[in-house]
Amino acid sequence: MKTIIDLFSGRAYTKTDNMMIDQDGRVFVKTGDNYIGTDGEFIMKQGNNLFNTRTGISSNFGDPFLEDNE
Repeated sequence: MKTIIDLFSGRAYTKTDNMMIDQDGRVFVKTGDNYIGTDGEFIMKQGNNLFNTRTGISSNFGDPFLEDNE
């Protein structure tokens, strides 16, 4: 288990082999190279980046694990 601070949002995440948990307790389960959030978010691997299909945020220019309203 390790802690990750996103450079764009400053939010902290705890990462295990099969999960990411944000500082507010939102859980993302890893499925292959992708993550699925409890609210139905789908964060997919695109090359070396992660892309949130709901918000359109890619990890090369933002935090793909942010909620829609942040």
